[in-house]
Amino acid sequence: MSLSAAGIRRIAVALQTAAALGIATALVRWGGWPWAGAVVAGVAVILGGLATGIALGFAMTNRGLWVGRGNHPPTPPAELAATRRPLRLPDALRCYLTECLAVLRMFDWLQPFRARAPFAAPADALPGRDAPPVLLVHGYACGHAIWLDMQPALAAAGYRCEAIDLEPVFGDIDDYAHALLAAIRRLTAETGRAPLLVCHSMGGLAARAALQLAGDEDTCAGVVTLGSPHHGSALARFGGGDNARQMRCGSPWLRALAAAETPRLRARMISVFSWHDSIAGPPCTGWLDGAGHIPLSGIGHVSLLRHPVAARAVLDALAELSSRGR
Repeated sequence: MSLSAAGIRRIAVALQTAAALGIATALVRWGGWPWAGAVVAGVAVILGGLATGIALGFAMTNRGLWVGRGNHPPTPPAELAATRRPLRLPDALRCYLTECLAVLRMFDWLQPFRARAPFAAPADALPGRDAPPVLLVHGYACGHAIWLDMQPALAAAGYRCEAIDLEPVFGDIDDYAHALLAAIRRLTAETGRAPLLVCHSMGGLAARAALQLAGDEDTCAGVVTLGSPHHGSALARFGGGDNARQMRCGSPWLRALAAAETPRLRARMISVFSWHDSIAGPPCTGWLDGAGHIPLSGIGHVSLLRHPVAARAVLDALAELSSRGR
C-alpha cells in the first residue's frame, strides 16, 4: 500500500521538526546555547534550506538549465512573447518571498494537516451557478488540499467544485488519465453536464492525456491549466517516479501526447501561466499551440494556487469557456 500525498508530507514535516531539534540539541550540548536560542537557530536552518532550494528553483527554471540540447520548448508567437518582462528588484524579491510563504503554507500545513477540510459551498445567484461544475486536478506529489486557498474564490463566483486525488503519488500520468476520465464521466452523470477542469502543474498534462484518451467524445466543457509544463520542466530530472520522467523536457511521452492531439482538442484549453514560474520552466513551457493563453508575471509556481491575480485569471478563463458552451 503506497502513501498518500498527505502522508508523505506529514513524514516530511516530522523529519524537518526532528532535524531542527537535532540542531538545537547540538548547539545546547556542544555550544552552550540556551534552549530558546538553539531552537530558533534550528528552525532558522531548516527554513534557510527551504528558502535556498526555492531560490535555486527560480534560477534554474528561469535560465532553462538542465533542459538538454534539442529539448527546449518551441518559441511562442511574438505577441505572446512580448508580454514577458524582466522584474525590477523589488518585484523579484516580492515574488520570491511570496513563493517561500506559499510553499511553507501549502506543504507544511494544508497538504499534511488539512487534507480532509471541506470545500466552500457555491454562492447563489451568481454567473457561475449557471456554469458547468468544476473538477480540480492537482499537480505532482500533491493532493486536493492544494486547492483550499483558491477554491473559495471559485465558490464565491458560484462554481460548484469537486476535486480528485491522483494516486499513486509517483505513478504514470497515463494511469492518472484513466482515473481522471472516469471522474469526469461520473461527475457528468451526477450533474447532467460535462464539467470544466482546472488543473495545476502536472494536472494539466493528465487532463490533456484524458481528453486524448476520450477521442472525439465531448468529455468536458473545457480545460484551464495553471502553471502546467506543457513542454516539460527542467527540474523534472530531479523528481522521482514515472510521472517525473514523463515531464522531462523533450521526453518521448510529451512528444507522443502533443502528436496525438487535434486542433479541436487544443481549442478547448486555456493556459494560465507565469513568466516567472519557479518550477514549470523554461518560461515558454506554458505556451501550447492552438490553446488560449493568459500570461502572468511575478508569480511563482505554488503562489499561482493562492495569488489573487492568478485566481482572477482562472475565473476569467472559466467564464470564457462557459460562454462557449451556451
